[in-house]
Amino acid sequence: MNTECAHWHAPGSSERSSRPALYQSERATPLSVAHPHLRDYVVLEILREVGMRRTLTTTLCALFFCVGVSAQDHTIIALSHSDFTAYEVDPTTGDILNQFTAADQPHEGVVSPDGHNLFVAIPLNHPSVVILDPQTFEEKGRIESPYFHRSPDIRPYGDQTITNTSALPHGVALNSDGTKLYIGVEWAEVPGLVVYDVTQGRVTNKIELLLEGGHFFAVDHRTDKLYYPHRDDDRVVVLDTTTDDILKVIDVEGGPVGVDFTPDGEAWIHSDYNGTVTVIDMEKDEVVQVIDTGGSGPGRIAVSPDGRYAASTRGETKDVAIIDVQRRAVVTRVSLGAGPGFPLFSPDGKKLYVMNSREADIVVIDLESMEEEARYPVGVDPFGGTLRHRVVGASR
Repeated sequence: MNTECAHWHAPGSSERSSRPALYQSERATPLSVAHPHLRDYVVLEILREVGMRRTLTTTLCALFFCVGVSAQDHTIIALSHSDFTAYEVDPTTGDILNQFTAADQPHEGVVSPDGHNLFVAIPLNHPSVVILDPQTFEEKGRIESPYFHRSPDIRPYGDQTITNTSALPHGVALNSDGTKLYIGVEWAEVPGLVVYDVTQGRVTNKIELLLEGGHFFAVDHRTDKLYYPHRDDDRVVVLDTTTDDILKVIDVEGGPVGVDFTPDGEAWIHSDYNGTVTVIDMEKDEVVQVIDTGGSGPGRIAVSPDGRYAASTRGETKDVAIIDVQRRAVVTRVSLGAGPGFPLFSPDGKKLYVMNSREADIVVIDLESMEEEARYPVGVDPFGGTLRHRVVGASR
């Protein structure tokens, strides 16, 4: 297998940067990725192109009906660390609909665009990615790779010091049509991204990034670009998932760790160490604004599907900042209790669900009143999470 080393340089520039080499790619034949017809993104692109913004609500309802997807029909997937369990939760009642107990802590999860697979990262003692059937929560398979392991080292982990042999497969994200799964290996001797071909059922590539502190990342399905914050190096790597080439590396202060996208082409980056959210123009991949949330501590970020609000959780101040995206200003901060983790917006943008690990619950916030509406007890310490969108007429 050939190994090539590439230096970062700005797209369109013939000058190479003075930065050191950022990655090495052990590459199989690149996959050709077709532009998806995913409901959350293509609908907005259609509306933008034909100039139908004024009829957004009516048109969205019509399009959702035509493709057989209900904007209301979803469930919450909560990943609880200490009891090693992934839970499916009814967003209206808080009832546990399904659960799966893994061999070790589940950290991040993502559902495939076709709804057939739920990928859950198991980073520590049994490093792997479990593939579940989202309807039954039965295990369908498991992704294992030598890239998920490393030579033994001693390092802190929470309140402990451990002898570690895991490369810590932690973050997971799919490209737009669900053919490639990216798996972060942040504790590898050389950290980076492992690429798994979903169609072939095998690992095809490892992209090695000479940066530290990569933890969580996401793919914008409109552009097929992956944004990978690295909190220990204060940089965000931008990757083209159609070629697996690095497009740019952006300086972002304060320990960037979380990322989500607005419908009009911005990446919003949550930083753990200085309480800020950084806004990046995705066309130029340049920072356009830094927002002080007024909170502090680790957490994550999400943007509502309609692009109205962003939510940034904060572990030290034990709250979530709800930000008006257009005004780029904090609307309110809602107190949550200890250990807020992933925020998730309902598909209709009316509710915000926040994983709350040390309170062992999910907090439901009504976005009209900006107040807590309910708390659903879930597991021991739910932190990671995602949504499962269900097709009308399909079995539960």
